[in-house]
Amino acid sequence: MHATPSRPDSSTDGSGRLARRGMLAGLTAAAVLVPTATASAASRQRRSPAGPTIQAVASATGIELSTRTVPAGPVTLSASTTEPKQQALGLIRLRPDTDLDTFLVHYKTAATATDPAARRAALAQIDAEAHYFGGAAVTSASGTISVSWILAPGTYHLINYTTVDPAHPEIGIRELRVGPPEHRPVQPWAPTQVVSPYDDGPDGRFLAASVLPANGTFQVVNHSAQLNEVMLYKATAEATTETVTACMEALRLGKEPPLFPFTGLPTGLTPLSPGASAVFSLSLKPGRYLMTSFISNRTTLTKRAFEGMWQLVTLR
Repeated sequence: MHATPSRPDSSTDGSGRLARRGMLAGLTAAAVLVPTATASAASRQRRSPAGPTIQAVASATGIELSTRTVPAGPVTLSASTTEPKQQALGLIRLRPDTDLDTFLVHYKTAATATDPAARRAALAQIDAEAHYFGGAAVTSASGTISVSWILAPGTYHLINYTTVDPAHPEIGIRELRVGPPEHRPVQPWAPTQVVSPYDDGPDGRFLAASVLPANGTFQVVNHSAQLNEVMLYKATAEATTETVTACMEALRLGKEPPLFPFTGLPTGLTPLSPGASAVFSLSLKPGRYLMTSFISNRTTLTKRAFEGMWQLVTLR
């Protein structure tokens, strides 16, 4: 999702389309006491709530959905891509007084504004204009990742943060309509670990064990005051507290790091609103990983990772 964290927030791909890292630099958005979403990177080994499954194939040219209408209640999104570049899908629901065109205008400003005051204003707008349910970041190498929600009736939008273009919403956005419920039973999940982004004064932290299962299920609760994600990068042999700190400090200052102690494309749970909870399952190769979030701090406009919101973990 953030394979090149040294890129500036307001980057484009040369065609005017905003890079996903720039778009997500602007997001934040609520609070529940029970899981509102479940994500699985090993769906064949995990139980998900009974209900319809929407097959989603994301690419640079669009999002193919098997259906765009489902009943309220348990809904699963099964996401995949044939692209080597990461495709990051997230579900949002706009507030009643916000239309998609207005949201996208503010979204673009939040990603591209160079004036700090203008950017903060745009961030505040999109924070208030939508609720973010999280989603799945997939690559051709990651295989299918599934996210399950308990959705109320209404209109939602599935956004590909990698390709979304306000001038051409038909490429990176699909509307999902949720109709009346069918009152199906819901199977419970049984998370065994906890991962929770939280605020430590002005800094961000993760409440998580240093050793986690490589094939496991996690209760994720966003206890921070803003939107946050939970991404896992494969750590290199040089990854230590000192080398990661030096890398993040260099990136914070806009300098080339002495080395990147993480590599490849990350996998994980895409942005959750503050207070939102999700059950997330993954199946990764055992080893050391960097858990982090590259969402921008709403006050400083600096990415949380560059301000210390990261943790080295071992997956076994």
